[in-house]
Amino acid sequence: ILEPNKPDHVTSQPLDEGFGAIVKACKSLRRLSLSGLLTDQVFLYIGMYANQLEMLSIAFAGDTDKGMLYVLNGCKKMKKLEIRDSPFGDTALLADVSKYETMRSLWMSSCEVTLSGCKRLAEKAPWLNVEIINENDNNRMEENGHEGRQKVDKLYLY
Repeated sequence: ILEPNKPDHVTSQPLDEGFGAIVKACKSLRRLSLSGLLTDQVFLYIGMYANQLEMLSIAFAGDTDKGMLYVLNGCKKMKKLEIRDSPFGDTALLADVSKYETMRSLWMSSCEVTLSGCKRLAEKAPWLNVEIINENDNNRMEENGHEGRQKVDKLYLY
């Protein structure tokens, strides 16, 4: 998708129904990658119908933390979740850390996850490895006393 924030050129709607039809029809779907103008509705469909999904890659999609929660709560066989440039943040990350026990990895890049959220995750789930990668020093707010609200560039959880 060349312009990820553009709706379907035929219907002028988000791409939710198309991806929803795919996950409803393909009951044994194990891997899925999606990007583009997708709302939380598509993640509700994925959580409801993609029961065999093991790997999901998301880019430029979603509205709120609810989207990520729909996937985490619905996809019981999820092993690998990769998310980039999406609005998911600390609320979704911390909602139920026990979900990560059965997953191999979670990768979040350019999302709404903060350093404070990562620290709370590490405290709530000490059995997990929580890696934070900040490549851009201009993002750092530690000198101003706002360390906890600093967004992390990348989070790798395994």
